Amino acid sequence: MNKSEKFSADLKRIKKANRSGASFNMNAALLDIERLFTGQNSQCGELAPSLFDWWKNEWARGPELEDSALEKLSAVNSFLNEEEDTDALDQDDWKRIKDEVGYEAENLPLDLLSQMMKTIVSKGSF
Repeated sequence: MNKSEKFSADLKRIKKANRSGASFNMNAALLDIERLFTGQNSQCGELAPSLFDWWKNEWARGPELEDSALEKLSAVNSFLNEEEDTDALDQDDWKRIKDEVGYEAENLPLDLLSQMMKTIVSKGSF
């Protein structure tokens, strides 16, 4: 199991753990997911919390976390970990990621920034 697969499995576990019968505790789930995401991407400094906030505001709406929202976050996680499982991200997502990387560029390690920019360019977001 690679990092992406483990992250996806952890997201599903968190979603399940925050369900009690027919109710779902969205706030608790989001806190757990934020801790997982930012902890796993600590090498990215403030970029990880910035991308999480974007994801939460854009995709984590409604009474429950949709599978498509979890797939988006998994794809962002894959991007931050230099993995290739980013198919869930569309061009608008890549543009937003490019903007967020640009805001945090001066605080990222050069090798990580270089790899991120290569991926962004390969996705046609420049």
